[in-house]
Formats: sequence, C-alpha cells, structure tokens
Amino acid sequence: MSEKNIIKVKKILVVGLGLIGASLCRDLKKKSKYEKIYGYDQDIDIMQFALDNNFVHDIKKDLNEGIANSDLIVLCVPVYSIINILDEIKIFFNTNKVFTDTLSSKSIILKYLVDNKISNTQNFILSHPMAGTENFGIQSSQENLFNEAATFICKLESSDSDKVDQVKAMWRSVNCHIISEDAINHDRVLAALSHGPHAISFALSKLANKKDLFNEMPWSKNKGSLAEMVRVASSDPVAWLSIFEDNQDNLISYINEYLEELNKLKLILKSKKHDDLLNYLAASKPKSTKLK
Repeated sequence: MSEKNIIKVKKILVVGLGLIGASLCRDLKKKSKYEKIYGYDQDIDIMQFALDNNFVHDIKKDLNEGIANSDLIVLCVPVYSIINILDEIKIFFNTNKVFTDTLSSKSIILKYLVDNKISNTQNFILSHPMAGTENFGIQSSQENLFNEAATFICKLESSDSDKVDQVKAMWRSVNCHIISEDAINHDRVLAALSHGPHAISFALSKLANKKDLFNEMPWSKNKGSLAEMVRVASSDPVAWLSIFEDNQDNLISYINEYLEELNKLKLILKSKKHDDLLNYLAASKPKSTKLK
C-alpha cells in the first residue's frame, strides 16, 4: 500500500449510543490518545445526553457529515438497524475511511455486501467485542466495560492490512484482547459462546415464569443458581430476536446438541447408576486456558 493512502486515525465516530456505543465513547475519551471522539444516534435526546454527560467531545447530527469529518467509524447499532445504516454509508466504502462494527452475528453484513456487489470492500473490518450485559440503553453505559474483553476481528479477503491494524489498535486502546477469526466461523462460535446460552436462559426463565417461581420466592430472582442462569433473559428481546434470526442455522444446531446432552443426563438419572452419574458430572467441569 502506498504511503499516501495510509491515514492516521485521529477522529473516531461512534454510530449508535446504546450500552455498547456509549460505553465505547466513554472509554475511548478517557483512555485513548485519539484527538476527537464523536457520537451519532438517530435519537437527538440520546445524543444530547452523551454530550451533557461528557461521554463525547461532540455529537454529529448528520451521519454523512460525521463520517466525512472522521477517520474511523464504529457501527454500534443492533442487527435490526444495520441495513438502514449500511444503505447510508456504503458510498464511503473503498475510500480512506475505516469502518468496523460490533454486531454479534456477521451473516447479515456479509449478505448485504454480496447483494450490493461491494464484497470487495477494503475498508470495512468486522469486529465484535464480547462485552455486553443484560442491560441496554445509554443510561446503562459504563466505563471499563471493555476491560480485558475478548474482541473478534473478522477481516474480509479484500481487507486492507493497514486498516485492519487501525481497528485492532482502537480496541486495544480500551484494553481488549484481540482474536482473529473468519466471519462465518465467528457466527458458529457465537452460537456456543453467546446465542445458545441466551436461548437457554430465555427458556429457563420462561419455565420459571410458568411455575410462578419469582412471585412465590421473590429472592430467587436475585440470589442462587436460577438467578445466575436467567440473568441474561432480561436482555432486550427485540435485539435478541434479530440476533437469533440472523444466526438461526447455527443456533438451531447448538440447541439440538444441547438437547442431546440433556437427554444423556436424563437417561443416566433414570438408570440410577451412581458411577455413571458421577463420571458425567466430573467430566462436565469447565476446562479453560488463559487468553494469550
């Protein structure tokens, strides 16, 4: 790549000021050395809240103007909003601007790029920080949300290596761990790491509601194993609807595997074989290694 095309990132525009976007603004403004952190949201009141609370240096009321005045643009909108945003910004693809996103599933973006014959874009580097909570909205934003968070970087075949490095540098500036992954495999992995566990949590919480457990024993919503497992069922259902639909095939595959595992456990219980049950429980202990 020629030196004249290398752009040093000085100004960042965060598009979408919910939990992820507003938290990113706060951390970038506090921790990074970027000159300007701008915020954009379709809701003017949300933008004003970000400005009034010093989350950003300034807000951009016009998206195209905001992009024109920024070097790196981070799309922090939910899956159900991404198509409208892509329609607005695609005129900036294959320019010196650098784009990245935070979506939990990537197939919707990949399909859009193919359908619009722009899959050769070199300046859209997909990314995904594993840093959400069950809460949502700008008022749930927090500092240090991304501290030591695993963050997937999914470059495309056409991605410019310098722009990939700029996206990585941005995430590292808020203390994220970088994991390079293919976008298609990212969605398979996320079915196991996030989407599947959320589906289980929603189903378990629905069962608890059916049994009226939280009314009969109000403390059970805040303390104990059930509370731990249904915590993420309080997440925004509209956001998770679009995630589940976008990663449907991988999610269904994961649910089938999970049901098979539950059935194995049920059969062992029915067999009343003490040693088999002990071996199953012992083999279920999580195995992990530290991030490098």
